[in-house]
Amino acid sequence: MKKPSTSSARPAGNSVPSILGRDITINGDIKTEGEVQVDGRLDGNIIASVLTVGESGSVNGTIKADRVLIRGKVQGKVTAISVELAETANVAADLTQDELSIANGAFFDGKCARKTKAPTPIKPAADNKQTA
Repeated sequence: MKKPSTSSARPAGNSVPSILGRDITINGDIKTEGEVQVDGRLDGNIIASVLTVGESGSVNGTIKADRVLIRGKVQGKVTAISVELAETANVAADLTQDELSIANGAFFDGKCARKTKAPTPIKPAADNKQTA
């Protein structure tokens, strides 16, 4: 009979986020399979499952994640399945995503593009010339 595992490791989806506090400045890249919250400053690229940029947080670089919630400042490029800009967001970045939410009051300057193509192509409007 196999003994049940006694490991206290939690699956990545249920783990506690790594938090970069307000007083932390990082010059370099971060890569994790877990969740990260940036309340300080990151000058570099980040790859994570879930990224939250807090109101006092700032990221200057490329972000790649499944989900991104931005409450603070981001400059660079964001690639994610889901991107949410809160009303306090200040974003100067190009976004590539499948789901995008921009709250009233958020600042956004950049380009948006979908990661996946639309399931059915959008057809151009028919020529509406009237015949007399």
